[in-house]
Order: sequence, then C-alpha cells, then structure tokens
Amino acid sequence: MANVEAIKQKIVDIVQKEYRLGMVNMFEGNVSAKVGDRVFITPSQVAKDDMTKDMIIEMDLEGNIVDCPEGLKPSSESKMHLEVYRLRPDVKAVVHNHSTYATAFAMNNMPIDTKALTEVNLTLGVIPVCKYGTPGTELIYADLKNVIGNLYAVLLANHGLLAFGPTLDIAFSYAEGVEKVAQTITIAGRIGAPSNIPDAEIEALRQFGSAARDAAIAKSLAD
Repeated sequence: MANVEAIKQKIVDIVQKEYRLGMVNMFEGNVSAKVGDRVFITPSQVAKDDMTKDMIIEMDLEGNIVDCPEGLKPSSESKMHLEVYRLRPDVKAVVHNHSTYATAFAMNNMPIDTKALTEVNLTLGVIPVCKYGTPGTELIYADLKNVIGNLYAVLLANHGLLAFGPTLDIAFSYAEGVEKVAQTITIAGRIGAPSNIPDAEIEALRQFGSAARDAAIAKSLAD
C-alpha cells in the first residue's frame, strides 16, 4: 500500500497551497485521496493554517469512518468526493475549492468553453456545470453522473469547482488550470473580441484530447 502518512501530508500541503494562492478561504474547500478501499479527507471547520496530517480523516468507500481524531469530523462534502470515486474508478484524488474566476462562471451557470485557447480544448475540454444542489447534501452532486464523462473538472452551479485526477498533484494542477483558463477568458473578453481557432481545428483538438483522456483512464484501470 502507498505511504499513507505521506499522502496525508500531501493533502495538507495542497490545502495550504490553495489557501496561499487565494483559491479558498480559511474554512472553505476540501481535498481527499483514495488508497485502495480507503479515502483520506480533510476535516470540517479546521483553519487551513492549523491543519496537520494527523487531522486527516480515514473513511471507507461507503462513507463509514475508520479513523477520526477526537473532536473532528470529515468535510461536509465527503459524500461528493465518494461519488466521484464511485463514478470514476480511475480517480485517486479530488480537490474542491471556490477559486474566484471558476466560481464566477459557476455563479453564472456558464460552462468554461472557448474556441480561442488550444490547451484548454486539448487537455480539459469544455468544463460543464452541474445543476444546483444544496451544499453538504446529496443534491449537490446529483447531476455529476450526467456530466463527468472522461473529464477532470466540473463546475458546481452557484458554488465552486471540483477537480480530480490520478494523483493529488495532478488533481491540483487541473484545479489551478481551470482557474487560470477562467481568468484568461474573462480578461480576453474585457479587452476585445478573442480570435477564435477555426471550428475544424477546435473539433480536432477536442477529439484528440478526449481520446487521450480515454486512454489515460483505461491505462489507470489496467495498472
């Protein structure tokens, strides 16, 4: 089994990195990692600056608590993390935050979609919006099964961003990438009309990117 203590520390490192970058406020957001049939997730209502690896909570894939330090409880969004792992067995890490530009798109119920950037079309594809659901309940992820596909990030309507991947570092990189793309799209629209890539090229980029994601998922499941 992977080094659980190292994974717990990596979860804390990513949470604190998000806080330093302004992707979450002190008590916002949550991060988890799956190791075998166990999930390790950040605790609820613990200040990011104060969080340590010994506070990370261990659960099974049904949401039963295996190990939880006294006085703590798992993130209120833990069921949403478990749903990602259920829908996508290839995923080993989930990052949820309220980064500013991505959340602005989510507030406007707008997918992150552009024909003017090659990288987003190749790597991420169109970032869809899950229908609104009350945070902390099963409703917040009820629509996830309809939009997750082979993507590595989705928006949560009126709430924030959910990114995921085969490792904690990669999941964070998708969260960071989506925020940067959302910011770039917003700025480009303010200063002028973006110069779109031809439709045929966009379609080719998206097809290539989707095939690459399918291949990565298949490889992950085979390993």
